[in-house]
Amino acid sequence: MICYENHRYNPSLRDLPDDQSGSGRHKCAGCAYELGIKDGLNQNPIKNNFDDLPDSQAGTARHKDVQQAYLAGYREGSSKRTSL
Repeated sequence: MICYENHRYNPSLRDLPDDQSGSGRHKCAGCAYELGIKDGLNQNPIKNNFDDLPDSQAGTARHKDVQQAYLAGYREGSSKRTSL
């Protein structure tokens, strides 16, 4: 499964560390970021397995650390929840 969503070009993903190792190597960091936002908003437990995410080799999400993308999204979602 390959991600074709525009979030692959999210400029905020540029600041994430690169990751060329592990099971998340080709996973979409944009999908991980959006999942993190959703989980943070809903106060879901933090995830550490991203095997179900689609792959992506495009845009600013290319080779980015999916765990860090998820955590950045989680922080954003959590902060939005507290401001509601």
